[in-house]
Amino acid sequence: MTTKKSENADLDNRKNIFILMGLVMALSLVYIAFEWSKDKVIYDNLSQGETEFEDEEMIPITLTNVPPPPPPPPLPKVIEEFKVVEKTVENFILDIPDFDDKIEIPVYRKPEEAVEVIEDPLIWVEQMPEFKGNINKYLSEAINYPIIAVEMGMQGKVFCEFVVNKDGTIVDVKVIRGIDRSLDEEALRVIKSMPAWKPGRMNGKAVRVKFNLPVNFRLM
Repeated sequence: MTTKKSENADLDNRKNIFILMGLVMALSLVYIAFEWSKDKVIYDNLSQGETEFEDEEMIPITLTNVPPPPPPPPLPKVIEEFKVVEKTVENFILDIPDFDDKIEIPVYRKPEEAVEVIEDPLIWVEQMPEFKGNINKYLSEAINYPIIAVEMGMQGKVFCEFVVNKDGTIVDVKVIRGIDRSLDEEALRVIKSMPAWKPGRMNGKAVRVKFNLPVNFRLM
């Protein structure tokens, strides 16, 4: 009668596993032995002081000691000097008016009677001054041709300049280019005798305007 072994009790089937486990244990022991010897050598080297350490380079700390600014220079002392000047008073005569002399007393003016400040005339404005009527007709009727100018046969244009005030009156008449004294004086007379014009206006207000006008003298 033959005995039969169960598969669980048969150790031959597990022989390979045991061999691998033995190899693993052997390798582990060898590795532990090498590591133990290496730690010992390092410990011995440290104990003997053979290991050299490089000295760390110490960086010096630089302290910047900034000197304080110099004090400001002292202010100069101002010494006030007073000079005594002797002044001689010359003899003079005090002119005291007699009681018979007339003394002018200044007249008080109310604010509404104050003298109006005359503004400089303008050359160009929005609405230039205008003569009330036909100016050419007025000049032809108002001019009295001087006899001496007629005898000498003088004729031409006399250019005059004048200012039209805010109320339309004519002032500051003068000749800027004339022909003859007799004709120039006649042109001034005619312009000064003109009636009031329609004043010029700027921004809706009447203003003084400088105006140029040629006066034509022509013999018929």
